[in-house]
Amino acid sequence: MFVNNQGGSRNWDIFFNILQANGVGLAYFLGSQKELGPARLRGEAVAGKAASDLDLGVVLLEHPLDYWGGQKLRQHLEESLAPLFAPLRLHLLLLEEENAHVQYAAIQGLQVYAVNAEAVRRYRRQVLTLYGDWHSWWP
Repeated sequence: MFVNNQGGSRNWDIFFNILQANGVGLAYFLGSQKELGPARLRGEAVAGKAASDLDLGVVLLEHPLDYWGGQKLRQHLEESLAPLFAPLRLHLLLLEEENAHVQYAAIQGLQVYAVNAEAVRRYRRQVLTLYGDWHSWWP
């Protein structure tokens, strides 16, 4: 497994185990509170903004073909991971279901998990192509 320089705390281990057990290939913290995700996994006390949540985007190794199957998996992941980030409110995104802007924001955020370096390169190339295509025709 390829992981970006994260410490070996118990919360990190639980986080990685949940991702692996649910077929996650990549994970990124994004948005205005992205730095708080790793801080909580290190066991630090943090206070987030009251009107904001902690965005965690994941890319699945194999996305369910059925929409409701994907939603059940997203809900299961969110419920499994949320206690690790309390008192922050976790918002889990299945990135392959998001638009080009959200996916681009993810790769500009904090990558915290990857099954291997090739998965990172492949997803990054896919997102940059999609984002570039979208901007090539939109004023």
